[in-house]
Amino acid sequence: MKQMTLYFVTSVAGLTVCGLLVLRHACRTAPLMPPSYDPPAPLQRNRERGNRCQERSRPACRTGGTPSATANRRLMGILRREELKQRPWEGRN
Repeated sequence: MKQMTLYFVTSVAGLTVCGLLVLRHACRTAPLMPPSYDPPAPLQRNRERGNRCQERSRPACRTGGTPSATANRRLMGILRREELKQRPWEGRN
């Protein structure tokens, strides 16, 4: 009977120590002050960034339906820069 009591006391003491260690870890890793701002959702930011990029690269069309020469040069420059970013000479794509 004394052995069973010893097991019970040891298990209760062990669980108490584990609980205190978990509580100590939670207190140390908790932020001191909650953030005072609500950052925008990352998906919304990416969607806005994509819309801006598409608006920049869209050719400006005249009434005849063909892009102007300056808009065409600007678009070709943008496309060329994007192509160079992908490094086609390395052959990884």
